[in-house]
Amino acid sequence: MNHKTDIDISEFHSDIKKAIKLIGGLDESPTDEKLLDLFNQNGINENHAIEILTFLPIAFVRKMLPKMDWRESYIEQLSDKKRRSKQFSENQFYSIIESETKIYFGNRPESEVILKIAGRSVEFKVINDLLLKNENADIAEIKFTENIIIRNE
Repeated sequence: MNHKTDIDISEFHSDIKKAIKLIGGLDESPTDEKLLDLFNQNGINENHAIEILTFLPIAFVRKMLPKMDWRESYIEQLSDKKRRSKQFSENQFYSIIESETKIYFGNRPESEVILKIAGRSVEFKVINDLLLKNENADIAEIKFTENIIIRNE
């Protein structure tokens, strides 16, 4: 799967909305591969699907828990082992996903859908694990490192 920076903005907005509906309608939490297949079967552009799968859970958990001290950057790991730090705000895909997330949250969002999507994020899993293991944990004291996003180029 190649990561491309070409983007049809209106198609991407549409694909994000479609992905939210698809994930929201699932009874189980499929693997990333099965979710990519579902996206593909429902006409979501393959490159868009990869970006949605990568960034939609991050955007949802950040919107769901806005008071957390979220990092503004992430590390992109390329297949040739090169790493580069990137700002979420400089990633056009993430920016569009974030704007669609704000729209979704602003239109009477379904809590079950939010949990299905946010629950796919590493951040949500870490917070959940910490709170389950330590009943005295203070969510406000959790500090995150930069996400590492591995790209197959």
